[in-house]
Amino acid sequence: MDSVQHLQSILQTKTISYLDRSRIDFNEYEKFIELVQSYYPNLIKNSTFKRVEGYSLLFKIKGLSDKDPVGFMGHYDVVPVNEEGWIHPPFSAHISDGYIYARGTLDMKGHVVALLEAIESLLKDGVSFERDLYIMLGHNEETGSALPDSGARKIMEMLEAEGKHFYCVVDEGGAFIKGDAMGVKGIVGLVGVAEKGYCDIELTATQDGGHASMPPHTSALYEVCKAAMLMESHKFKADYNDATNAMFDALLPYMAQPLKFLFSYRNLFKPILIQALTKSPETAATVRTTSVMTMASGSKAPNVLAQEAKININCRIVPGDTVDKLVKRIQDRVGSNIKVKAINGNDPTNVSPSHHDAFKAIVESVKHVYPECVTVAPYLMVAATDSRLYHPISDGIYRVQPFMSMFEDRSTVHADNERISLDSFEKGIIFFKNCISTICNQ
Repeated sequence: MDSVQHLQSILQTKTISYLDRSRIDFNEYEKFIELVQSYYPNLIKNSTFKRVEGYSLLFKIKGLSDKDPVGFMGHYDVVPVNEEGWIHPPFSAHISDGYIYARGTLDMKGHVVALLEAIESLLKDGVSFERDLYIMLGHNEETGSALPDSGARKIMEMLEAEGKHFYCVVDEGGAFIKGDAMGVKGIVGLVGVAEKGYCDIELTATQDGGHASMPPHTSALYEVCKAAMLMESHKFKADYNDATNAMFDALLPYMAQPLKFLFSYRNLFKPILIQALTKSPETAATVRTTSVMTMASGSKAPNVLAQEAKININCRIVPGDTVDKLVKRIQDRVGSNIKVKAINGNDPTNVSPSHHDAFKAIVESVKHVYPECVTVAPYLMVAATDSRLYHPISDGIYRVQPFMSMFEDRSTVHADNERISLDSFEKGIIFFKNCISTICNQ
């Protein structure tokens, strides 16, 4: 099938993203762009096309009305690979037992190609849209949208400067999960309506240093480790937020007793429910700001005391909390002898409404393609995507996962043997055709 061959060729482009831009082989990015222009002639013919920040791509298909436009997002850069752990070479796009193996199949060239295939098919069939349709493809999402050369940021700023306000924006995210933890029998689809904030907190302790043969009562490394251990051993307070409440409301009709009763009166039974939710790392992350140690540094020699010891704590911030509040809480907890500094901090996003007609169209499109889903509910994304940048120009930002095979293969994202099932890929194309044609004509 042409769509599978297109996916294979695009997966074979080594569009690896690095923080050190000098390491990036932009010739591979050019190959990707050339393939897009070759494989999707109707898209090229029926849209205006711009390259932004060198390699990010912006397509605009003119609609029949002046209603607010619709945006579909993605990125085509991928994370580096360790080839030794792969069954098949990571850029071979090898097909085996109904799966394509390659870096980027799930994150997120598979998503991007399914989107482009859907648009190409609609345009080939002569379908028109009431609303302008924008396709925004970033080239450096994997290194973070906070950086000044973020392609997605540049596209958003360009559209904002033009005075654009989007009816909705759809990006990567979402999930398929077993509903058991919430008392729902069967598979539940989740669509992200918000993202947690992100912040790296640097804890620093300083001393005079010296020879390790004459140590002080406690070392700088000990003091900063003690502070970091205090953070991990005493978790932040957990509570419901607007995104989790929206999820509970959507799942409530499908819950079995006694959870259905408990969640119907969840404020009354909050202590019991919060205790249950915080037992699992996955559900705990949706109801509390999290912090975890990720990096540490001390002296540069084994027999030298550290003059400056540092530990990085990675924090993900729930809606209702902020970076400023987080820094103050941490400083109060660790004491004045530890310096607390926020790095790369951004607050959680707004929560997009689940009563929005675009959200309802996404839900119905998921159900149409995957009738095995008991229901589809809104939820809080604990990871970050480029779509967080678009909240200033749209009230409806939704993150969706169009591939059921992600249900079993989520652990391969950013890891060895990333793969997508051919069946899921084809259904992803159908999902986007339904979703695009419905939303763009609302």
